[in-house]
Amino acid sequence: MSESVAGFLIRYFPVFMGTIFMGLFAGAMVTVLVDTTYLRSLEPSLQAEVSGWSLLSMTAFLVFDNFMIARGRKWAASVLMGYFAFSLMLVLPMIQYRPHTVAFSLGVAFPLFGLLLLNTHRHREMRQKLFEIHIQRNAARAIYETYSNQLKAKARRARAK
Repeated sequence: MSESVAGFLIRYFPVFMGTIFMGLFAGAMVTVLVDTTYLRSLEPSLQAEVSGWSLLSMTAFLVFDNFMIARGRKWAASVLMGYFAFSLMLVLPMIQYRPHTVAFSLGVAFPLFGLLLLNTHRHREMRQKLFEIHIQRNAARAIYETYSNQLKAKARRARAK
């Protein structure tokens, strides 16, 4: 790897964190809007419990998916796109309930900004570099396993003598 870790982080960390924050904000806005529209007929304690669990599960899903992106898994970006699309599909039909204008606008804007960040050249470049690091890590692990097994076999033969 020709560039340093600091150079990698300076170049790619802002766009990586931008997608994380857009995912968190999109999840929060979806939860707030679902709470005030679809779940408004529930009693407040049940409404709070459903909202809390949905926000927690969306956040856990987002964390897992971004961890997989950081580990170099190519499929994780598609899953994150699905997360943003799902958030957008939940928010758009809420227009019929006449939600608060700012909340609805942010509920639409955050998933769109997240999709925009995922589609930037820098984010695609970062995912490619992380995939290359993933391949290098797997190759190093395979080499280590090979030599480790050879050394263990050699130690067993030495003990057997």
